[in-house]
Amino acid sequence: MENQDLISYDDVIDTAYDIFLEMAQDNLEPADVILFTAQFEDRGAAELVETGKDWGEHVGFDVDGEVYAEVRIGLVNEEDDVLDDVFARLLVSRDPENKFCHILWKRD
Repeated sequence: MENQDLISYDDVIDTAYDIFLEMAQDNLEPADVILFTAQFEDRGAAELVETGKDWGEHVGFDVDGEVYAEVRIGLVNEEDDVLDDVFARLLVSRDPENKFCHILWKRD
């Protein structure tokens, strides 16, 4: 596949965030939903990270880091600007012909 046919990383982040918002209420603890909602404007982040090596065991196939992107959504630590309270990890396909998203939700 030609790289120019892939969805941009910015669009992947937007898509991941939309999916997260749609599903968070049903998949996070109520306290986490309240915390995220209250803190998102000041500390919330949806950030693209290097695609984790563990995705294959979660989705059952080898994940091509060029075609799939990992987005982490959570709250940033105000002191060091690190996303340290991750509410969800999302694996999103950048192939517009093969829509795919798998989410690993925060579990305490």
